[in-house]
Amino acid sequence: MEATPALSRIPQTSLRDQVVEAIRDAIIQGKFRPGEKIPEHDLAEQLGVSRTPIREAIRILEQQGLVETRPKNGTYIAGLDREQVKHGLLVRAALEELAVREALEHLEPEEWDRLCDELTELLRGMRAAGKRGDAIGATELDVEWHTLLIDAAANPYLSRAWSVAGLSFLIWSPERELYPLASGEWIGLFDSRHQEVLTAFRTRDPDVAAEAVRRHILRKLDDVDRGTAPARTGRARNPRED
Repeated sequence: MEATPALSRIPQTSLRDQVVEAIRDAIIQGKFRPGEKIPEHDLAEQLGVSRTPIREAIRILEQQGLVETRPKNGTYIAGLDREQVKHGLLVRAALEELAVREALEHLEPEEWDRLCDELTELLRGMRAAGKRGDAIGATELDVEWHTLLIDAAANPYLSRAWSVAGLSFLIWSPERELYPLASGEWIGLFDSRHQEVLTAFRTRDPDVAAEAVRRHILRKLDDVDRGTAPARTGRARNPRED
């Protein structure tokens, strides 16, 4: 009888996935802005790869709403106006509300508490990344925070919908455009908003928890209405410049 292996194989990251990550990181860092054209040959040259993984990556990024391909005109970083942001955030809020309710329905109380502990640790990591000005680190942990919540529902259809419709509206998060990342004001805003959600989660009340995550997401629309979120083609307006 063969012994069960103690370790699992480490999955190899495909070239396509590395290209996806590189372009996404550039968007997070502000190297690419909404509405900017990104020619395939330029991307291939800068990343040192052929056009095949570039095209594969663009298809994935387009599904995630981060880029858009215009027929006979090329590929552009997706731009979002207020209506698009509103529609996207409403979908994202619905997905995360459903995830919270389904997770609370099937998880044992101690399992839910462990999930809350994991979310608390991720928030500490986000806070630390924000303080050291690590935009990519903070965003990756934020994505992990919300994805962990989605995965807790154990609903593959929900996870699939999230990867297509929810993820881009997390990466284009208005509060990341609100203040310079190193600002204590931004860090405090980011921290307090997530902490409010965690406090609600600790009640284990489905209605309280679902309402908290919905409010957390849709208050970003208030940021947009105050003019703090990215415009379709320009940079965000900083309230302190007024």
